[in-house]
Amino acid sequence: MVGTTTPSGSWKSFAAKTDTFMQKTEEHALQGVNPGGYYQAIWCRDASYILRDWSLSGNVTAALKQLYLIWSHQIEPGREKIVYGRGSPEMKFISEEAGDKKQKEFAGALPTTIYQAGFSEVYGLNPDIDSTALMVSTTSRILSKSLKNKKSSNDLSSVPTIASEHSSSYVSSLMLKLGITDPTKAVDFLVPRMLRAVEYLATRDIDGDELLEQNHNEDWMDTVLRAGKIVYSQGCWILALKNLAALLVAIGQEDKANDIRKMADRAILAVEQHLWSEEEGAYIDIQETHHIGGPYRTLTQDVSQYLVALSEHSKSDNLADKETTHPKNKGQRHQANKADEDHKSHRVRANKTLGALKSRTWKEKWPLDTEIELKSTGPWLLKPYEYHNHTFWPWTTGIEMLARSRFDRVEECNILLSTLTSESHLHMHTFYEWINPITDEGNGAFPFRTGISAVRVAIADILSNAKSHLSSATA
Repeated sequence: MVGTTTPSGSWKSFAAKTDTFMQKTEEHALQGVNPGGYYQAIWCRDASYILRDWSLSGNVTAALKQLYLIWSHQIEPGREKIVYGRGSPEMKFISEEAGDKKQKEFAGALPTTIYQAGFSEVYGLNPDIDSTALMVSTTSRILSKSLKNKKSSNDLSSVPTIASEHSSSYVSSLMLKLGITDPTKAVDFLVPRMLRAVEYLATRDIDGDELLEQNHNEDWMDTVLRAGKIVYSQGCWILALKNLAALLVAIGQEDKANDIRKMADRAILAVEQHLWSEEEGAYIDIQETHHIGGPYRTLTQDVSQYLVALSEHSKSDNLADKETTHPKNKGQRHQANKADEDHKSHRVRANKTLGALKSRTWKEKWPLDTEIELKSTGPWLLKPYEYHNHTFWPWTTGIEMLARSRFDRVEECNILLSTLTSESHLHMHTFYEWINPITDEGNGAFPFRTGISAVRVAIADILSNAKSHLSSATA
């Protein structure tokens, strides 16, 4: 299969390109948990990438402080003011304050945005799935890391976490009050909140088919008006379940971990049964009949998130060459054979999807977020090549790069890395929120920390995999 065999030289080439990139971007990644530029509030989905980046950089203490802050804003009736609906066509794109009944419906979710003025916002008609799920995933990862490295000297707690001249005293004071950074205490505070978040997310499976449903603009593409069963959102959900299960095992809660793993398995099975399209040769969304954006079967770059989730916590986080050891017990052997069959099917479908993305969403040198121009958008009417309408996003390109690495398509990772860099400025394209592929002009917030951190997280994961490839090549 094309792209499944990777020479060690390709890994070395990729690693050589990333060294300067990581050095040049680290300072920007550590400056704050807000997305950067003119965005000063905390966006939970974006913070999930930024804080994971902090953790990988050794800034675990600061990351734990921010996790306390974010999870203290988990929606609970009467806790704080919540506004919702600004991104919902059903509400005519007009926000209103959530009353007690609505807050009870939202209870357990994280808001889309935590404002420095002391209130939070749910952008759509309902809390977005990815904001809560990605924060569960990142929190679980950071807690697992902090537990393993409790006495490590690599915790760079002295690194500044918020640019002082732009920081709100509200956020700073809360960080001091909530700055309990002992991993055991953090587990006691955060794990019950994550389990409550999982309970909320499970309620988003309206029809009982193990797939979460969403309404318009309840994901990161907050103008595209996707409604229905969205592949990207299932990927975020599965990542949350897999990483939380791993944490629960680490803290000795095996029964809960087993329940969470089963939820992840059922979600994967549901994606394979319902969201795989043989005709399209890709995983693709099932939009509700009332969806506004489109066209109906639009391939989007963010389906890569499901491929990342599919390969998470597999052997070396990589499905490309996974082998199963077959036990002698007949029942266990049957399960192992079934696992092998599933693995092969997943690998084939993943590579087909990555091939479809390359042929349908890559335009010239740019991997775009949608394969074609959108028919309609809202609440902002977007021209082609503007914001979410057929543009280049460093953030989701980082996800695609990570997905390709998990299936050993390192040459394509090299190509994607080149789109994020230039010969004179190795990191510059990554600093923009999005880029117009026709004019090559960067747009949106600058520097956009979410994109920087998402790419850095992908690179760190890829380099970790590269070590095993290089070791096996020299063995």
